Amino acid sequence: MKTPMNVFNTAMKKKKKNRKGFSLVELIVVLVIMAILAAALIPSLTGYIRKTKEQNVNGECQSAVQAAQTIESGAFASADGNYTFTSGGTSYTIKGATDTTSSPDAKAAIKALAEVPGTIESVSIDTDGDHRITELVYTGKDGSTQCKYELTSDGVGKYTSQKKS
Repeated sequence: MKTPMNVFNTAMKKKKKNRKGFSLVELIVVLVIMAILAAALIPSLTGYIRKTKEQNVNGECQSAVQAAQTIESGAFASADGNYTFTSGGTSYTIKGATDTTSSPDAKAAIKALAEVPGTIESVSIDTDGDHRITELVYTGKDGSTQCKYELTSDGVGKYTSQKKS
């Protein structure tokens, strides 16, 4: 004997066999859910991307400061006041603190030694004291983010990143 439930189950089985995909309503619901998720995630992802770029430029600036300090320490320690090294087939000779801060070759030497893709904008050195790097300004490869290193009065370096104006 056929009960109403058996008839319903038989009809549903036949309907399922004829059905070969998703309905338009189901597809629209999925697309709306995906749009809501994308709208919620995009602002936070752009913030992470910006922060990561600033951290990369900050790390490159630290490498540049270390390279500048290496060059200046080498020039200060040598008998003739020169620091010479070769990088990528190019030989660099830096003649002490004045050359390190003003020479375009010195900036190229710092960039080569640090292996950074950006630009060394300026370098300042304490020539009266222990020949430490007191300030270095570095601009990232994209040209939009700048990092500034400053030696504070207590002898600790401080890095600040900002959008280049």
